[in-house]
Amino acid sequence: MCTLVVLRHVHPEWPLVLAANRDELYARPAAGPQVLLSSPRAVGGKDLVRQGTWMGVTDAGLFVGLTNQRGSANLVQAPRSRGEVVLRALEAGSVEGIERYLAGLEPREYNAFNLLYGNAEVLRVAHVRPDSERVVSEEVPPGIHVLPNDVLNTPSMPKVARARLLAEAAARKPWPECVQMMKGMLADHELPERAPEVLPDEGVDTPELRERLRQYQALCIHTEGYGTRSSAILALAPGRVAHYLAADTAPCQGQYRDVTHLLYPEMEDEARSA
Repeated sequence: MCTLVVLRHVHPEWPLVLAANRDELYARPAAGPQVLLSSPRAVGGKDLVRQGTWMGVTDAGLFVGLTNQRGSANLVQAPRSRGEVVLRALEAGSVEGIERYLAGLEPREYNAFNLLYGNAEVLRVAHVRPDSERVVSEEVPPGIHVLPNDVLNTPSMPKVARARLLAEAAARKPWPECVQMMKGMLADHELPERAPEVLPDEGVDTPELRERLRQYQALCIHTEGYGTRSSAILALAPGRVAHYLAADTAPCQGQYRDVTHLLYPEMEDEARSA
């Protein structure tokens, strides 16, 4: 997952709204939302290479989503999978359980990542770096926020300002209209005039590298071999998931489907008996 947009205590109906794009190599196989855990019941996409996930939510409304952090280390396979972290966090079942899990995490075993976790009442983000001895977490305040492959709301990535602008326009609309505008945001292809500055471990600063980094500043990415692979929009209420919509392709190319019923089997039973 590479971009997470957060509306916290902003939308008039739902205390937490999340919109997410997953950017990945086209060659890396993955599957769309499915039941990942039975207790607690959790639903999310699945990475078929290392069997983890980039994002998931439980039937009690606990959300966990992961974004990488910029740098060449992401090209090297670490001893342990970041997707495993999301699964274990969902399995913890609560914000407190996740924080106990993170307290025992060994950052040096993973490539750098950010972990957004919480529910309709509490939302936090953890930054995990291999060169740190411990995991650092911070509260996400009410408002509109963007978590890309960097720290929350970083000014160094143009896509953050673009996402916040588009999310602000959608944030207070009635839910059906909000959803349509959020879909448009996730499918946005606008590029900045300039790329973000090249980090020391991203390689030699060349025009080719700068152009590639500029292309990555679209919210919906399309480059050779790499791009936006899937998308999701969620609305969380206290103790439950109100809406979970997912697209299994780039949001500019495919239709979203409602997968909320995967969290609540009784919804499927009611639909069959109707």
